[in-house]
Amino acid sequence: MKIAELCLSPDLGGLELYMLRCCEALRQGGDEILPIIHPDGRLKGYIENLGISSLLLQTRVKSMPLLAASRLARLIDQQQLDAIHIHWGKDLPLAALAKALSRRKPRLVYTRQMMLTRSKDDHYHRFLYRQMDLMLTITRQLEQVAREYLPSCCVRKIETLYHGVAPPATVLGKSEREALRQQWRIDEPDAMVVGLFGRIEPYKGQHLMIDALANEKLQDLPVHLLMVGHVMDRGYDEALRAQVEQLGLGTRVHFYDFIDEPQRWMQGCDVVALTTMEETFGLVLAEAMQCGVAVLGSDAGGVPEIIEHGKTGLLFSPGDSHSLGEQLYRYATDHPLRQNLANAGRQYARTHFDRDEHYRRLRGYLAAK
Repeated sequence: MKIAELCLSPDLGGLELYMLRCCEALRQGGDEILPIIHPDGRLKGYIENLGISSLLLQTRVKSMPLLAASRLARLIDQQQLDAIHIHWGKDLPLAALAKALSRRKPRLVYTRQMMLTRSKDDHYHRFLYRQMDLMLTITRQLEQVAREYLPSCCVRKIETLYHGVAPPATVLGKSEREALRQQWRIDEPDAMVVGLFGRIEPYKGQHLMIDALANEKLQDLPVHLLMVGHVMDRGYDEALRAQVEQLGLGTRVHFYDFIDEPQRWMQGCDVVALTTMEETFGLVLAEAMQCGVAVLGSDAGGVPEIIEHGKTGLLFSPGDSHSLGEQLYRYATDHPLRQNLANAGRQYARTHFDRDEHYRRLRGYLAAK
């Protein structure tokens, strides 16, 4: 099968990295893959590292990019594409119009990762969704919202497909985990390290975790925060660092930029948290669970579909740093609980977020007629 993986987003976050993983997994499964990416996007170098030839496509027209769509339609027919897998919502108009203009009419499958916030039942969107063959939502909650907000013509075209996550490429031993902590300058042998992995921007809510560390119950406990992520908002990053100094947490909070192998660093943590007010899925939690690390997330969005409170991890009230601090205290003072939840979480992730099963199902959706 010949599949185009379409993602013209210029950024590099969970959505874009998922597109990259799709390219790699589907190619390994025997399909011919054509990535279609933005010429100035951050995906370009990563695609090149995979050794896959890509098409660089740029469009400046937001609603109906006619020139780019005509070019894509010609490519569809010339390359005899069987399917186009869409990742970025802004690319749906391009793909829909290209399919309408093409002779081959490839199957359009759109993986929706962002929450819908308003009704899209109008003439324009009905045209787009008639061209789409299937929408894959990453949580049941998102599927329910999509069925409510999208045109009736696509209600039967919506399925949930949870992200698939592989176990860590390398399982670290005790000495390797200790070496990581030395690298992070955490030298307390009984310290509990909490990892936050994600873009540095207000939406991700890292300030809540810093506030939580100042909880009076945690002040005398050796709890450290490892904050890892690309700075998207320079002002917010500066505010976080000022917050750390103001609260006297300078020796307990450690800032690092984006890393290519987050699961390696996750293994040096005791807990991995996600502090977003309402995350659509929470891939970082599934990745940590596959590593056998205890997890903590907000009780909103798709996170409760990953974490069952008290059974596979802990949940806190969204936006509430006091609630977050209380759950951190439970983890810090109850080592058996932390270990039991980490073990249960790993088993749950292997059952519900298996990488190979995910791509097997994805390929079936792309091939279906």
